[in-house]
Amino acid sequence: MLREALEWLVTPSLPFTRRTGHLSEFVAIAARRRRHRAAWAPHEARSRAAVLRAAATADPDGVAVILGAGHLYDVPLSDLAARFRSVRLVDLAFSAATRRAARRLGNVACVSHDVTESLPALTAVATPRFLLEEPGLKFVASVNLLSQLAVVATRELDDTTADRVGRSLIEAHLAWLRCLPCPAALICDRSVEILGPDGAVAATLDPFRGADPPGVDEAWTWNIAPAGEVDRTHSVRHIVGATDWI
Repeated sequence: MLREALEWLVTPSLPFTRRTGHLSEFVAIAARRRRHRAAWAPHEARSRAAVLRAAATADPDGVAVILGAGHLYDVPLSDLAARFRSVRLVDLAFSAATRRAARRLGNVACVSHDVTESLPALTAVATPRFLLEEPGLKFVASVNLLSQLAVVATRELDDTTADRVGRSLIEAHLAWLRCLPCPAALICDRSVEILGPDGAVAATLDPFRGADPPGVDEAWTWNIAPAGEVDRTHSVRHIVGATDWI
């Protein structure tokens, strides 16, 4: 807990993230990953490989942008920096390790930005304008971000409103990716499964909240919360899909 408190204090982020809980969730993700590094490793490796597969067909003479890159666990940054003229990492916050990696590589920048362009008030879901007129943009990847857009933002809402707003945030993100002036890749949760003590699926949740998901080119399982993380007997796994070009 002390480490998490210190990280919360020293991690640079957009100003609203401390009062809305976004920074607390950012720090908590790192803590969960430390507890379950081995369980998360296959998912992280598959995510990095999917990003590289999509990036391999993009024009390298320009800018690559990775959305949701604050921790870099699932981002092959060195490979991207070697391929593209420059790389921009986008998130609400960035870990110290991510900032060090960006400085070391030289052609990487950390950009603090709310990709929903709707926070913190969330009185209406915006149509994002970020990157739509960016010169030299050659590759964009949204990496394990989509289902997280509404997790903290809708936490204080009733279930019906949370689902409606969450779906709007997801639909706006997908529509925005399709409007970018370059191909965009998407890696995201496709379903969330709650497993009982016997390992059978006890419940399935829709991370798209009713929105229509795009097709997938590859899918895998992420054992995000082994037994003991949520409670002593139940575990959680995500089915993750990669779409090379949305």
